[in-house]
This record gives sequence, C-alpha cells and structure tokens, in this order.
Amino acid sequence: MNSEKVLSASISPKIPLILASGSQSRKQMLEEAGICFEIIKTDTDEDALKKEMHGLPFEQQVIKLASAKAINVSIENPNHVVIGGDQMCVCDSQVFDKPGSVKKAIENLKLLSGTVHFQHSGVCLFKNGKSLWEYSEVVTMKMHNLSEEEIINYVELENPVNAAGAYKFESLGCNLFSSVDGSSYTVRGMPLLPLLNALREMNVLDLSKKA
Repeated sequence: MNSEKVLSASISPKIPLILASGSQSRKQMLEEAGICFEIIKTDTDEDALKKEMHGLPFEQQVIKLASAKAINVSIENPNHVVIGGDQMCVCDSQVFDKPGSVKKAIENLKLLSGTVHFQHSGVCLFKNGKSLWEYSEVVTMKMHNLSEEEIINYVELENPVNAAGAYKFESLGCNLFSSVDGSSYTVRGMPLLPLLNALREMNVLDLSKKA
C-alpha cells in the first residue's frame, strides 16, 4: 500500500482520516473542502469482485466496491477513520469503466452520445475493520448528440482515460451534457455533502479544530 499525506488543509479531524482511493477527483474534493487526510491506495481486485456481484443493483455494487477498498486499510490503521469510494457509469445496464486508452474513450463517448445514462457513486466509512456508515447516490446524465469531431477534440484536450464514462465533468466534460439531475460531486465520484454530514454527526469533523 502506498501512503500520501495531504498537507494543504485547514481543518484537522478529531480522528485521523484516510482516503482509501487513488482517485484524483476524490482527493481534489476533500482538498477543496479543506480537510486534513492521508491517502493509502489499495490493491483491490475490482474485476473479480464485479464478477461476484453481477446481477446486484448498481447502488449495492458501488457500496461493496467502496467497502472492499476501505476494510483492509482500516484493519491496518485501527486508530483512523477510513473513507472508501467507488463509481459506476451505467447505460442500458452496460457498465462503462475507465476506458484506459484514447481509442476506448472515443468509442465509449460515441456510445454515450445522445443517451440518458447514470452515474452511481458509493461512499463508506470504516474504523478498525468495522463499517460505521455507507451511502450511495445516483445522478441522471443527458448527453448532447455529439459529432465525431467534438468527441475526438474533447478526448485530445482532456485525455479522460481514467474517468468513469470517459469524461471529466468537473472541467471540460460538463460541456458534453444538456442536463444533469443530481449532485456534481456524485458525478465526480463521491457524494461529498452526505460524507461530510456523516463525519460531523460522528463528531469526527467540524470547524472548531484547525490543521
């Protein structure tokens, strides 16, 4: 497991926080919220877990994937609260994973162009190997009918090869959509406000303690 401390924060939690995810988007959201936390990336076999979960509702799948990332980190760091998160882009019951290449990103966007699809995002909290809280949310996304030139230009500009659905909604990717029903945080990969509310209710986080 690789560890990284985020130092540019202004709010120190009462119990140390770990983000068990390598997602730059989730890292950025917590940084924007001013939270002091550490990142520990896990080696979860997501493909194997997805095969095991096949047929389950997607809102359950994202919670199980998020929990799989968090539980082992939590066991190895029992004095921390560990945040796990996961996201699935779904259109007509087909999951659009991170494309991994420019070619696949272009292919995915051609398939999503003109459709209504869904971004499912799950988040959980663990401490000492035990689940404290879990939550999932879904956002309905309506994409413009995009020309091939638009798709290719977008992919060349933003290189969204590590983004679920092959777009980065927090930046240029928002231009791809005619309407979005739900939270932009959830589209980016983590329902941030429910997470912050849960941490506050657990007396882990508030504005009284500076970093």
